[in-house]
Amino acid sequence: MSGEIRFVKMHGAGNDFIMLNGIEGLPVLDRGIIAALCHRRRGIGADGLIVILPGGAADFRMVYYNSDGGEADMCGNGARCAARYAFDLGVASSPMSFETRCGIVEAEIRGGDVLVGIGVVRGTFTGLRLDGIEGEVHFADSGVPHAVVLHEDAESVPAGEFLLMARMLRYHERFGVGGANVNLATVLGEHEISYRTFERGVEGETEACGTGAAAVSVVTAHLGLTSSPVTCLTSGGDRIVVGFDISDGGATGCTLLGPAAAAFEGMFRPETFGIRTP
Repeated sequence: MSGEIRFVKMHGAGNDFIMLNGIEGLPVLDRGIIAALCHRRRGIGADGLIVILPGGAADFRMVYYNSDGGEADMCGNGARCAARYAFDLGVASSPMSFETRCGIVEAEIRGGDVLVGIGVVRGTFTGLRLDGIEGEVHFADSGVPHAVVLHEDAESVPAGEFLLMARMLRYHERFGVGGANVNLATVLGEHEISYRTFERGVEGETEACGTGAAAVSVVTAHLGLTSSPVTCLTSGGDRIVVGFDISDGGATGCTLLGPAAAAFEGMFRPETFGIRTP
């Protein structure tokens, strides 16, 4: 494969991604190359990179990388973008299904929004007390592990203060070697919350996180503060609607409905980022 590589820059509720079509092949992209492509000043810039590949048990396969170049199991906003991207390319029609490291994801295009089913939220626990953290810490795994801290006005917390708290929790031993994403959330009503997310792999706050919205919704439902569906207001100003059936230790049938849009498209020269082509 030679010549320039075409990409599309997409975002799902402000969570932005470099999209690559690998259906007919791509050069090998190692961790350093992916991080370089995602670099905000020296690359294209993104929270992550998504490659769609031929599927075996579904219409296609989604491979997701965080901006540090590490492959991740799932990204809810990324899954919506992958569905829209595949649909626009003609790789899949709506409804569709695609493979991820978390299993098969079902998706449906609904105008400017995309509905994806991310399945089971598990491992939920509430009321944890951790040294150095004011207030209770809650947890849920929505394909990605998430710590959740409730606050009366999450939006008003200064960015530096949120980052300090998030970094303490991100690497806390309670969440194992891989750590966890960290969410600061405010319950606005039975069916509405606002939230902010610090994402591992990005190592900073992003404008939205789909699996974070799911984790916060399920945690607050277990606390008796919300019930499905929950509209999650992101720090970027978008809305993600989370549907689920509450269950012991989590939830089943979890869905995310929200925007997924192409911002622009372009091409880059492989050699600029150290990519070797035959």
